Amino acid sequence: MALPLVLLLLAGIFEFGKHFYTRLTLRHAVAEAARFAVTGQSLIDQSTGQPMSRSTSIVQVIVDRAADLDVDVTGISLNPPDGGGPGQIVQIDATYRYRFVLTPIAKFFGNGFVDFTVSTAVINEPAF
Repeated sequence: MALPLVLLLLAGIFEFGKHFYTRLTLRHAVAEAARFAVTGQSLIDQSTGQPMSRSTSIVQVIVDRAADLDVDVTGISLNPPDGGGPGQIVQIDATYRYRFVLTPIAKFFGNGFVDFTVSTAVINEPAF
């Protein structure tokens, strides 16, 4: 009689751990992008060999760092949109959709997923 309750508890612990790991990894991805943003650098597009814009480079850093996770990126925004200039504050927001792995836990949430946002703000270095 207690077995279903114990299994549900174990499923909840597993799901919470996976969600916590995902959220922590995404926070790290946004922090890495912020560190990249303050330097004023840009990445090279692997397909064309041409430099990317700063804003595209910042978004690409987030996507690369979160590539191993099974989440849907529903939005990444920068303020200012171009990544800012020297001495400006840059805010990076990334919204992700986490889908629950275990059906019994997903049933507690109407859609079987939860959206969350990770944000950070940094000041660009005075000179690039």
